[in-house]
Order: sequence, then structure tokens, then C-alpha cells
Amino acid sequence: MSCSYSLGELCTFSRGASVPRARMYVQGDYIYIHYGDLYKGFSLRVDVDSPQKKLPFILKSEKIREGQYLHDQDIVYVLTSETIDDLGHSFLFNNPKGLPAVAGTETTIMHITRRDLVIPAYINYLLQTEYFKKLLRQYVKGMKVFRVHPDDIAHIVVDLPTLGEQAKMVSLLDVLFEQQLILSRTNGYLAEYLWLQYDQYSKSCDRQICLGEMAEVIDCLHSKKPARHSDGKQLLQLDNIRDDGLLDVYRLKYFISDVDYYHWISRCEARQGDCVITNVGRVGAASQVPESVTAALGRNMTCVRPLSSRNYPTLLVATLTSPDMKQEIDSKTDSGTIMNALNVRNIPKLLVPFDSDGRALQFEEELRPIQRFREFLLKEEYLLASLRDALLPKLMSGEIDVSKVDVAQPNYHLH
Repeated sequence: MSCSYSLGELCTFSRGASVPRARMYVQGDYIYIHYGDLYKGFSLRVDVDSPQKKLPFILKSEKIREGQYLHDQDIVYVLTSETIDDLGHSFLFNNPKGLPAVAGTETTIMHITRRDLVIPAYINYLLQTEYFKKLLRQYVKGMKVFRVHPDDIAHIVVDLPTLGEQAKMVSLLDVLFEQQLILSRTNGYLAEYLWLQYDQYSKSCDRQICLGEMAEVIDCLHSKKPARHSDGKQLLQLDNIRDDGLLDVYRLKYFISDVDYYHWISRCEARQGDCVITNVGRVGAASQVPESVTAALGRNMTCVRPLSSRNYPTLLVATLTSPDMKQEIDSKTDSGTIMNALNVRNIPKLLVPFDSDGRALQFEEELRPIQRFREFLLKEEYLLASLRDALLPKLMSGEIDVSKVDVAQPNYHLH
């Protein structure tokens, strides 16, 4: 049996603190949950003990109001975005040791006050459902930047099953999420191994060549932004490039019509073995296009295509995603008044280590299976996410009966 409550009866809302990146540090007094970091490195929750990526810090000299501190089991809610689709991302803040933490700019803290009625993790999963996001979107305001006011969220009514049923639902969903984390972290470890092997290879090279000698650089800057449609060619965007150097083609949001594709950007097609690199904004973010994928490139993305199958596609992606290449790209990047930019003409001039005396071929043969395995893990990660997303509404609506689920050892954040 479930009971109905408004979110305002279950929790309080407060705005995060505004601290610029210039005052964020590797170490400091308070953990700082920055709006931009949430989009790039986290999914569903932030685990302070083992975060999906490193968390920044701020100093205690910052002016922080009491309501801007984060406590264990608070929810960090994103209610401001440049697109309506990105509104409503939420992250459960797991901080069992109670380390001092602050929510950042453009975030809203949901603090659950009625834990006798609801488990915070259950609320966080509820916020992920398409049903709830539809309720959220009716309160969207703005033209270029979209916002939802917390007072409007507080009026939304939700149905709550018993605490025991909530715990079972969360336990089931957490199993899938934990498996996703394992796959993601494994991919991160393999990326570090790839870069370590590349570092050893680069130190053994006796010469440098220009990138243009091993790959064709295809300029994909467009004077006109492609229209977005529901069918046609897939469109790669900047947010498809992950921090570990993989191209998340399984979460492509947009498609463009075949007419737009052939008229505007038929030349800017990325296919298996190509690398893509960004030249505006997050300059130098690079990935390799996996097997069985062909997609059009969005604005400010450039295609780097091996000149032939003998020109080492795995070596190419390792080169473009290596820390050394980041320094090389930074040296050729212009810092604009609005955002950084790398002139496409400078990309073929980037210097890369190369040794044709068998070492390049050896690197390719040894590391290509690892790169393919990383792509396989990414696909498995996507399939788990799809399964979770399919189960989520059925669990929340009661369509799936959880009465016989045994929660022998619930996760610590259920307490």
C-alpha cells in the first residue's frame, strides 16, 4: 500500500554556493561539487569514499551559508541547463564519514527531512524516471538558459510504498549500477595501461613526425548548424567523448535527416577506425570511432583518419589521447575571449613520436585487442544502463512485485 506526499513535505531545498574554478584545488578544507564535473564524470550518485572521478576542494575562507553544506544522503539536483533535456539530473551524495562538503553553482540541494517515510536513494531513483521528468518540465522557464524553481518542485506529489519495499527496489537497481561502475572503472584502468604503454613507446622513438604524415585531417567546421531530427544519420557531439578516451556512441541524442547530411556534411563522416578531436571549447578531447559505427560529426569536431590500414589506428588514438599530446595541443591553442580554439590547420602540424623500425607495428598488434575490449565493455555498460532504465518505471509503478525480493545485506546508504 502506498501513500501520497508532496516533495515539499518530504524535503527542503537550498541553492549551492558560487565558487569559480580558479579557487578550486586538489586539496582543501571542503569537498566542492561543481556543476560541470557532474555532467562529465558522475552518474546517479557521488560516492565520497570511492568517487567516479577526483573531487575538487575549496578553502574555508569562502563565504558559505549553512544551507549550502552537503550532508550524507542529500541529493544534488541540477535545475539549470542550456537545454531542457539536460534539466533534472540528480545525484545522491554518499558521504558516510561526514567529510565537510559544499554544493556548487547552479545546483540545488534536496535534503530529505522525513526519513521515516522515504529512503533518500529511492527519491533519487524516482527523480530519474521519465514520468517525473515530464512533471518537472511543465515548470521550466527561460529562453536561452532553462530553469526550474525549487518551489515548483516542492508541489509535485509522489506515491511512496513502504520503507521495506523501497529498500528492495533500491537494492535491485543498485546491483545494476554497481556493475556499471565496475565496467567503467575497468575501462579507466585499461586506458591508463594504454597510455603507459604509449609512454614507453614514445621514449623509445628516435624521431618525430607531423600528424599529417600518418593521418588525414578532415575539417568539419560548419557555418550552419545541422538541424536535429528523429531519423537519419547519427550526429556526434562533444559530450559523446568520455574522459577515458572512449566515444560513447550508444548515447547519441540527436539525428539529422539524410537530406541535411548529404547537403551539408557528407564529407564530415566518421567511421570505424577514425579518430575525432575537438578544436573549440574543450580543445583536444579525442576518441576513436568503434566498430560498426558511422556518424556525422557535429560542429567544432575534426576527423583524423589513418592514411591506410597500415597506419596504426590504435597508435593514433593512443597518441591523440596521451598527456604529451595534450601539452602539444595546448601550445597551439588560442585563448579566445569566449572560449579556447585550435586552428584546424595546426592539427596536421602536431608533432608525434614515431618509430617505423617495427615498434609501431608491435604497439599496434599488442594494444589493438585491448582497445577493442574497451569498446566491448562500453557496450556492456550501456546495456546495463538500458536494463536499469527499463526496470525503473516498472518498479516505481508497482508493476513488478518486489515482495519476494530478499535484501539480506542492504547497501550502507539505505540505513
